[in-house]
Formats: sequence, C-alpha cells, structure tokens
Amino acid sequence: MDRFKWFALLVLCAALLVSPVSSQTAQTAQRATPAPSPSRMSRDTLNVQLFNVTPTTAVTLAFQGLRFTGSPVANPGSEAAVQGVSFQGSTIVFSPPQRSVPIGQFTTVSFSVGVAIIGQVSGTAVVHKPVVVTLVLPTGFVSTQDGPFTIPAIGGVVPAATPGHP
Repeated sequence: MDRFKWFALLVLCAALLVSPVSSQTAQTAQRATPAPSPSRMSRDTLNVQLFNVTPTTAVTLAFQGLRFTGSPVANPGSEAAVQGVSFQGSTIVFSPPQRSVPIGQFTTVSFSVGVAIIGQVSGTAVVHKPVVVTLVLPTGFVSTQDGPFTIPAIGGVVPAATPGHP
C-alpha cells in the first residue's frame, strides 16, 4: 500500500508541474490561431431593395464585414434594371441601364446576392433623394437614404435611418 501512495503522490506532483506549462502552451496556441466564430464564417443572402428609382438614379453601397460570393439575382420585375448592378471589391454600384426605367416614372428595383459575413456588417450609402435603400440579412435589416448604416449581428432590428444618420 505504501508503494501505491508513493506512486499516486509522484503522479500528482508531476501533473501539477506539467499543468501550468501545458496551460500556457494552450493559451499561446489559442492566441496564435483563434477559433473562427460562426458569425465570421456564415454564408447568407443579402437582399437589396431600391425604392423610387428613376432613369438617372446612382447608388453606391460600400460595405465592411462581408464579401460578395455571387452575382446579383433579380427579383421578378427587376430583371432589366439589375443589369446596372456592378461590384467593385466590397462595394455595390447601381445605375439603371438605359430604357430599364421609364422616363418620368419611379420604380422599385430588388435583387439578392450571396455574401460571406466576416464581421459586423456596416457601411456607407451614397444615394440621392428620393431613393430609399433597404438592406436585409437573416440577422436584421436597415433602411437609409444616405450616410452610414449598420445591420445588426445578432437578431434585433435597426430602425430606419434618417438622411445622414444611421
């Protein structure tokens, strides 16, 4: 029995001596390669609606926290106008092609695009009145006419923004 107690004490001491070293090594490894969180890796769809579009509308939406993973897919009735959507890095630029919006009339243009969410989604909209932009992700939505915006990362809803204010 004395041998067993001695052996158990030896194992316990060895575990106590090694424990701080392995703990420190694990902490260093965690800092060097952080585990990706689900919000940083999710693939979703961004739905974009542009209200009150005229033939001379110009919209620029610069995003942070996401990257585009596909081409825009027009919602029914927006097929011709969505051909005016282009991507420049993490920016959407829209100007309706000639004859896609009747002169003297307003229309709504809506489309969706695949995105990879890599952080808190925010950005800046450059839109001239009377156009209103609504951006929808599974996590929430925001409407704006111009200026900075943020789409919530976890549930909740950001109220419609006033011009120049998120």
